[in-house]
Amino acid sequence: LNDYSCGGDLAMEEWVKHPTVKKQLGVAADAFWFSGDNGVGFTYNMTEANLLPFYKEVIAGTELRVLVYNGDTDPGLNSFAAENWTSFLGFEERESWRAWTIDGKQFVGGYVTRYVKDFDFLTIRGAGHMVPEFKPKVTLEWLSKWISNEEWQRYSNPAPPSASDIEILR
Repeated sequence: LNDYSCGGDLAMEEWVKHPTVKKQLGVAADAFWFSGDNGVGFTYNMTEANLLPFYKEVIAGTELRVLVYNGDTDPGLNSFAAENWTSFLGFEERESWRAWTIDGKQFVGGYVTRYVKDFDFLTIRGAGHMVPEFKPKVTLEWLSKWISNEEWQRYSNPAPPSASDIEILR
């Protein structure tokens, strides 16, 4: 997951080593930066079982509805990684990735991919790791829809302005 083509981890390392950045962050000039992400002296070994087979079993073998949600600005568990593993489960998409709204019009709450067997992957736009803390109004909307087994409201493209609307703006 850390092989981003933009080289973000390398750029960050250069940034945090810069003397001006250290000074602004209150870090000692001689402080040494290292990445704790499987860097020298630190190797992450999985201690918990891979849960992908569990998700597959629950989705395919039960009548339970499954929702995986993710704040799209979560730096620790980013939504791209979550989208990858949910699609990797191999269930057929019944609805491709699309915007969902909280007002049925233009207030985009995030994006959703819907799979067969009542399995949805939902992102919450602008939310970090603690989704309800960052986006309480949006959380109430998606959680209420989920509990009530209602459809995620779609984005509705507004009608183009009429000639009279344009004349008013002049």
